[in-house]
Amino acid sequence: MPSFAKPNGTNGVDGDAAPDMTNVFKNHPNLEARDAMMARYRKRAVDILQKELPGKINHLTKLLEGEQDETSCFWIGHVDTETYKPKLYQPDDPALTKMKLGKITLSTDVANGIQIKDVDMESEIAEPAEGDGSDDEDQNKGVKKGIHWFEVMPGNEVQRELCQIVIQEQEDLHLICQDLKIWLEMEIPLMEDGNSFGADVQGHIIRELNETYKKTNAMQNGCRAHFTDRLKLAQEWARYPNLMDYPAAIAANDRFDHFLLRSYVRSLLICYGGLLTKFERNWIKVISPKGSSQSAGGMY
Repeated sequence: MPSFAKPNGTNGVDGDAAPDMTNVFKNHPNLEARDAMMARYRKRAVDILQKELPGKINHLTKLLEGEQDETSCFWIGHVDTETYKPKLYQPDDPALTKMKLGKITLSTDVANGIQIKDVDMESEIAEPAEGDGSDDEDQNKGVKKGIHWFEVMPGNEVQRELCQIVIQEQEDLHLICQDLKIWLEMEIPLMEDGNSFGADVQGHIIRELNETYKKTNAMQNGCRAHFTDRLKLAQEWARYPNLMDYPAAIAANDRFDHFLLRSYVRSLLICYGGLLTKFERNWIKVISPKGSSQSAGGMY
C-alpha cells in the first residue's frame, strides 16, 4: 500500500524533497471557489425541483394534448394529409429564370456516349413552358422545357416543426440532468463500511441522471435521422423519378417519424415524472445522508 507520509529527505537536498501530503485539504487555499459553486448549484437544484420539473410535466402534457388538435404539429391526422404524400416536380417559379447559374456539364451525356456539351441553364432548363390556357393562373405554369435537372421535393414542414420542438425539449432535459448531477456530486458525504445511509440513494439517482441524458442524446440522433433518411430517399427518387416505390418509402418514413417523435415526448415525460418522484420519496436520504460521525450530513 502506498504511503504519503513525509519522507526524511531525498538525496539530502531540501529543494527536491517530496511535499507532505497530510495537510493538502487542511490548508486548502481555494475553498471559496468550491463553496461558491456548491451554493450556486444548490440554488439551481431548488429551482429545478420546485419549478422546472413540475413545469416541464405540465408543458409536455399540453403538447401531447395537441394530438387531438388539428392546428398542432402533434395532430395524429397529419399523417393522412397531403403533407405526408411526397411529390417530385419541376419547379414552375419564374424566379428560377433569374438565377445566376452559369453552365453545367451533363453527366448523362457521358453515360449515353454522346459528346459532352455545355447546357445554358437559364435558357434551356429554367424557362417555363406555357400552360394549357384554361385558366389565367395556369399561364406560364406548364412543364419545364429542356432537360430535367431541377427536380424539387418539398420538405415536410409539419415534421420540421415537430423536430424543432422535440429537439429543444431533449436539450432542456439533458442540461437539467447535468445541473442536478453537479449538485449531487458535491453533496456526497464521507462514507465508511456499513454506514452508507443515504449515500447509496444519491449514487442511484446520479446513475439515473447519467442514463437519462444519454437517452436524450439517442433521441436527438433519432430526430436528425429523419432528415438524413429523407435526403437519401429524395436523392434516389430524383435519379429514378418513375420508380414509385420511392414516394411510398418517403411517406412511410415520414409517418413513422411522426409517431416516433410523439413517442419521444412521452419518454421525456416519463423521465421528468420519474426523477421528481424519486427525489420526493427519498428526500430525507438525499439531503441528510449519514457519514462516519453517525450524524446527519450537513447538506441542509
